[in-house]
Amino acid sequence: MFRRAALHLAVALAISLLSGAACLSPTLPLPPPEPADTIRPSADREGVWQISGNCSPGARVSLFNERTQRGVIEDDTDGNGRYHIEIEAQLCDTLLVWQKLEGTGGEESEAQSFLVEERTPLGVVNDACP
Repeated sequence: MFRRAALHLAVALAISLLSGAACLSPTLPLPPPEPADTIRPSADREGVWQISGNCSPGARVSLFNERTQRGVIEDDTDGNGRYHIEIEAQLCDTLLVWQKLEGTGGEESEAQSFLVEERTPLGVVNDACP
């Protein structure tokens, strides 16, 4: 009888230690959204590019043009994990993209850069940029 009680106590202690360790384990930082998989010039406005890519569902995605020093912020309001942003840019401009999740205490990812060049999900349409 004593042996069974000691076994139950040991199991309970092990479970409590494991659950406590899980609470103390570090979390991975929020990764940046993927670089755009679709980039195309706007059919309606000259000098504006439509940029789309994958992000964390519900994220606030920021896009910044290093040349113009201007940016755009767009929320993934439908929560589908995709961002669609229009930004003023020229071919071969460098853009920075990052995301922020409000539900995680405002955690913000590192920025990732990519070039403005016409692109489809299959890849770059033409190699106009050096």
